Amino acid sequence: MSLSQFPVRAAAVSTWSLIGVLNVGANQMIDAYRERDVSNGAFRRTADAGRSNNATSRRLRSYVLLAAMLFSGGPIFAQTPPSESDQFQARIKEVARALQGNPRLKKLSQQQRENRVEFVTGNVLFVMLHEMAHATVTEFDLPVLGREEDAADDFAALRLLKVGSAFSHRVLVEAAKGWFLSDRRDRQDGEKLVFYDEHSLDAVRAYNIVCLVVGSDPGKFTDLANEAKLPAERRETCPKDYTRVSRSWDTVLKPHRRAPEQPKTKIEVIYGEGKGNLDVYAQGFRSVRLLETVAEHAADQLRWPAPFTLEMQSCGFINATWTGSTRKLTICYELAADFAELYRDFNAVALANRKRKSR
Repeated sequence: MSLSQFPVRAAAVSTWSLIGVLNVGANQMIDAYRERDVSNGAFRRTADAGRSNNATSRRLRSYVLLAAMLFSGGPIFAQTPPSESDQFQARIKEVARALQGNPRLKKLSQQQRENRVEFVTGNVLFVMLHEMAHATVTEFDLPVLGREEDAADDFAALRLLKVGSAFSHRVLVEAAKGWFLSDRRDRQDGEKLVFYDEHSLDAVRAYNIVCLVVGSDPGKFTDLANEAKLPAERRETCPKDYTRVSRSWDTVLKPHRRAPEQPKTKIEVIYGEGKGNLDVYAQGFRSVRLLETVAEHAADQLRWPAPFTLEMQSCGFINATWTGSTRKLTICYELAADFAELYRDFNAVALANRKRKSR
């Protein structure tokens, strides 16, 4: 399995697509990813500064509800009839086929349209989990041995690995790819490396994700390690890293798990105005109830000490952040547009380079 071929087709997440939400704004959301012109500037996509897309609201519903599962780590196949995996794959193909008439996407193949949706969605999902890690640390006053930004990346990766489906693994691959492409963009733009930043360098964050995935099952993810060019000596330490991260988070979260008889904490959700072209993002995420779903399952799994808010809004810049003083997690609509731009401008270059080197 590799960064370009990691299987998503048999993802059992399709069970969650049964949620009753509308399809309003779905295809518009995809258009916006291609139409939005966001300046690269000096942006370094940190997870506080952000790490998503929607092919149809049915498709993104499956992605969104996966995010909700991440707090439980429960078996994703528990309520999934085997045949639904095939149905999920069929819907993906239908959506991509419908987009072939879009002026900005019609020159792409079916597989290329699917890949674009998967990249943006996977990266925003990773960002949301990273920011939920900050919320968890703040609200429960958890000890953090090391840098909190690294621990938040570990939390996001671990939640996805706990799900254990092909789709959740694909999300992690897309997140790692996002950091690799961000590093490529920064180098092309002449951005100076900031060694003193609270966040690790983009390439380091990418390799850390790869290492945790490989460490969770070295035999299964050999191809991923090979394509990421993870050195043999580093691969040997990845299983230890995975075990340490898993044990650490399980230990600090255990006292805060909510028992079935305990009341749920109120988590407010707010969809702010999507200004200008960003309005399609606001409509799309509202129609699929992205924030509501994450809030519901976060409240179900943990005994939060106080109510807090999940908000999406137009920020005027690319960002995603947890603010402890106001107990609010904010994701900017501009973030999704940036991921689409990153994929459009740099993924093709990466693929071309890979083909040249393989000759």
